[in-house]
Amino acid sequence: MNANVTLRNALDGDLDRLLAEVQAGAGQDLSVAETLPAAAYTSEAFFELEKQRIFRREWLAIGHIAQLQKAGDYFTIDILGEPLMAVRGPDRIRVMSRTCLHRWAPVASGSGNTKLFSCPFHRWGYGLDGQLKVAPFMDKAEGFDPKACSLPEIRSEIVLGTIYINFSGDAPPLAPRLKGMIEEFAHIDIDDLIVGFSMEFNCPFNWKIAVETFMECYHHIGAHAKTLQPHSPGELSWGEDMHEPDQGWVCLRHPLREDVPTEFVHKSGLPSFEGMTEEQERIGSLYHVFPLNLIGTSADAVRWTTILPLSANRTWWIRHFLVRKDARDMPNFDELMQTMKTNGAVIAEEDVEVNTLQQIGAYSSYAKAGRLSHLEKPVWQLADYVRERMARPA
Repeated sequence: MNANVTLRNALDGDLDRLLAEVQAGAGQDLSVAETLPAAAYTSEAFFELEKQRIFRREWLAIGHIAQLQKAGDYFTIDILGEPLMAVRGPDRIRVMSRTCLHRWAPVASGSGNTKLFSCPFHRWGYGLDGQLKVAPFMDKAEGFDPKACSLPEIRSEIVLGTIYINFSGDAPPLAPRLKGMIEEFAHIDIDDLIVGFSMEFNCPFNWKIAVETFMECYHHIGAHAKTLQPHSPGELSWGEDMHEPDQGWVCLRHPLREDVPTEFVHKSGLPSFEGMTEEQERIGSLYHVFPLNLIGTSADAVRWTTILPLSANRTWWIRHFLVRKDARDMPNFDELMQTMKTNGAVIAEEDVEVNTLQQIGAYSSYAKAGRLSHLEKPVWQLADYVRERMARPA
């Protein structure tokens, strides 16, 4: 047996052992629950299996309709090695490959508004529906039919303004799995939202670390001791139970400290969502739509995030701060958004710093599954989600 085969067999054996360790935690009650094994955050073989059994089968969030306000608006995104673009056409929003059908150069980059996507290589041009409209000097290519050429469309579904895609094409519709969450968003006019500002972070840690940290406030006492803990103590937070069959989301509540006045949530001056009670204004909510979509709501904003896994130890994090359209009428809107972006970056960087340390520690031979606090229910819920999905046949 040659060295390559021996190494491959050893790696396969390591993965089998890791999968067995992951499944050993199934069925735990929160009071005795542990994290996933540390190797589930470091193993490239495990990550490759996650791509097959989770990411290519599930609904993945790529953006929000607030990014596509009018016909011709588009944004691009790379996910699982696929260069994609979301486009608002005159009829509907589509998600398509942006790889030219000629010799594969991407036909779009960044975001903007256009009537035609033109390949920078040979100027093949595609309409907003992906149909090939222009193909210079192809008249002598026998049998070539431009009408038969169209950029591949990826199955998509829009729920609560989020644009989700499904690579496999056979996932059950997502909206029924988000029924309870949809009800909780009844006070927010999704079509009225605009992007106040956006942030992106290149994170040197596993996607699950990013999700877990967003979904628990226990770490306020450490990472956010000076920024969030003073007014939103982590010990006051609680995770909600899952009540629906095959529920596709979980939620954590984080209230203000009792002696912090309700006016604190209105200090930005942004127009608030209508119909909220004082109790609702005082309790922020964090939502995780499995596997990669994170949403935080407050009295006047929606903090929308998608997590894009790149490798076992690298993640791209995209966040859009969404507010009501009439906020744009505020005379200091641009200045306010810049201030909030700066402040938000401070908190995000506090997470990135501690999560980077966490990823380093996960590689230690002494890193074992750790016990969870009752404040970390969404971490436990994600672990069970991963266990269930990774147990599915290839």
